[in-house]
Amino acid sequence: MLAAFEGLPHFASMMSPEQSIHAARLRQVMENVQPLADEAWQAVESLLRLRRFRKGEAFVEAGTRPRQLGFVCEGAFRSFYRTEEGVEYNKTFFTPDTFMVALSSVVLDKVNHIHIAALVDSTVLELDYVEFRGLFDRFHELERLTRKVIEFEWTKKETRELRLVLHDATDRYRFFQEEHPGLEQRIPQYHIASYLGVTPIQLSRIRAKGSRR
Repeated sequence: MLAAFEGLPHFASMMSPEQSIHAARLRQVMENVQPLADEAWQAVESLLRLRRFRKGEAFVEAGTRPRQLGFVCEGAFRSFYRTEEGVEYNKTFFTPDTFMVALSSVVLDKVNHIHIAALVDSTVLELDYVEFRGLFDRFHELERLTRKVIEFEWTKKETRELRLVLHDATDRYRFFQEEHPGLEQRIPQYHIASYLGVTPIQLSRIRAKGSRR
């Protein structure tokens, strides 16, 4: 088994200094969730590629069958639905040190219904999720890692859905600030309003009330 990865240290040495820095950060984030043997990490590292996205550029689009998994190194992305009338509803944000994927589409191998696009110029480490999943039989820690990340993201999704029902807009805005510190200074207000389920005017009033406290 190890013979299949004899060339991987050489692959790592061929990385640009920037990609090596981001890859090291990715490994740290992964190991905070699940310890990885060197061989497991080298297998993951061999799949990575560094990509840059301009503001507004899509990571995945609705109507496609995406396979890519992204780790946000720099910048920010939003996941959103777009109605037939062209109205957009923000579902979540992805900021540095977070993973992004059109999970239902990838896991179920079906057409994707969400868009993920860059809110600002961004840098991502990307890999093919199907190829990554193919490593699970050899490296069980990668399967455990993925399960833990999915469980964590599922609980975040459930928590947000409960907040939309149980808390008012002021509380939801505070939760957004805690979860994504500094993001509101970098993106248009209407994106935050869409995420919170309020109008931009309502959000302005909430922010103005908070500033007077």
